[in-house]
Amino acid sequence: MTLVEIEINEALKRSDLLFVDVRTPVEYKEASIPGAVNIPLFDQREHDQLSIIYYQLGEHEARRAALEMVAPRLPGLVEKITESCGRKIPLLYCKRGGMRSFSLYEVLSLMGITAFRLKYGYKGYRRYIYHRLNSYNLKNELFVLHGLTGVGKTLILDKLGHQGIPTIDLEGLARHRGSVFGAIGIDKPRSQKDFDTLLLQDLDCISNKPYLVIEGEGRRIGNVYLPRFLIEAMNKGNHFLLTAPLEVRAKRIVDTYIESPMSEMRLGQLKTALYSLNNHLGHKKTDYLASMLDEGNYYKAVEILCTDYYDLFYRDSRPEYSKFSETIDATDINRAVEMIINKIRHVYSVSTHPVHSSSG
Repeated sequence: MTLVEIEINEALKRSDLLFVDVRTPVEYKEASIPGAVNIPLFDQREHDQLSIIYYQLGEHEARRAALEMVAPRLPGLVEKITESCGRKIPLLYCKRGGMRSFSLYEVLSLMGITAFRLKYGYKGYRRYIYHRLNSYNLKNELFVLHGLTGVGKTLILDKLGHQGIPTIDLEGLARHRGSVFGAIGIDKPRSQKDFDTLLLQDLDCISNKPYLVIEGEGRRIGNVYLPRFLIEAMNKGNHFLLTAPLEVRAKRIVDTYIESPMSEMRLGQLKTALYSLNNHLGHKKTDYLASMLDEGNYYKAVEILCTDYYDLFYRDSRPEYSKFSETIDATDINRAVEMIINKIRHVYSVSTHPVHSSSG
């Protein structure tokens, strides 16, 4: 039997393959190849048990134990793979292109089912992503949106994208809004591995565009770090400052973070994040703000957080500390989107659909 292995750069060019991740659901959830389906050979408990057997008793005993575990499930695994792939060819991968993918590859081959293995497994894919990001040549000119918390940067990015303007929502990719409250109400923040993968995917999608609109960020969003080339491009970009009155910002923040009705879990998350600001606000003020949350006085609590914390520490979004080429009133989101598109049109002769503001 001839073992057919494919390198990642070749696999990504082919549309007739489906990545089949045979690692444990825990490994798959942490990071995976986009579009891959998870059909695990072992669950996490079994995988850990086999690792112990391998290190204590050796490879032969680990293989024997693995066979005993998986043998009754093999027909079901083959059926899942064939159903998931349909007309596509399964491309199996595990952590390093080792025994897990090899075992299933052999079974499929014995059944007369065409299949491939990904050479070097997920580790090889990760090296490919790492190399590409570290040698990435970003040719797009950046338009960078700044503004105090609640000004509507994410809303504007979303609307710009729907108007055909090339954008990347970095906080959306990270599943984190970049503050102590940033993970509240969002699925588990993405791992660095998955963030890098999705960022590279988005960058490749807009690589033929002359420009890119992005939100101004620091080196880090939650637990993930931006590549150096992107930070450098941000620093050289065109910087737009978005503004809005405090009451408008407070309403947008409440709309983003506050559930209706407020659940005990969400309230607990908000208060935990709030108390992490003790060193900045002092115990007396955080206790006061926590009591306001308990009472449902969300807007006033948010206004105090803005004036006494966010607006003081986020200096890069204040004109006295940073230089901006444009200042745009974002009180009306649709109007702000229209103004940004017009500013871009002024720089580039971009053919876009006319934008109509809802403000009349």
